[in-house]
Amino acid sequence: MNEEVREININDFVPQVHYELIPIKNLVSNQDYQRNLSIKHVEKAAANFDLCQINPVKVSRRDGVNYVFNGQHTIEIIALVSGSRETPVWCMIYDDLEYEREAGIFANQMKYAKALSPSWQILRLEMTSSSSSNPWWSLMTSLFQVRQAPDAFVLWPP
Repeated sequence: MNEEVREININDFVPQVHYELIPIKNLVSNQDYQRNLSIKHVEKAAANFDLCQINPVKVSRRDGVNYVFNGQHTIEIIALVSGSRETPVWCMIYDDLEYEREAGIFANQMKYAKALSPSWQILRLEMTSSSSSNPWWSLMTSLFQVRQAPDAFVLWPP
């Protein structure tokens, strides 16, 4: 039983990044490998803005330029809600990535992400006074247990 002992360096599992607050005006996005910016998505997210849902923007700093390779919608949502491109956002900065590496990271970031099972997704519906007469609401209440939260009703499987 001659097992090879391999020493593990835990730093091999920590990305070599640092975090900075960077004003939106100092970020460059819309690289060719990214999805097109969806104004409809930005407006919808801005209308339902929740600061706790904002993730750090992934930035590749090359030649002194801050290229956004994940988070272009995030920065546009924050710019719209704040009314200013001077607003800073938290950025996870990778120094000196090559363009091809950025594109690969962007393309593969969700490759192994586990999708939420529809039966366990939490659905939040903003309530209106006419919700009891809404056919969608009637269907949801027949399929899920309903629990009132401060600003919404949270539905989940029984």
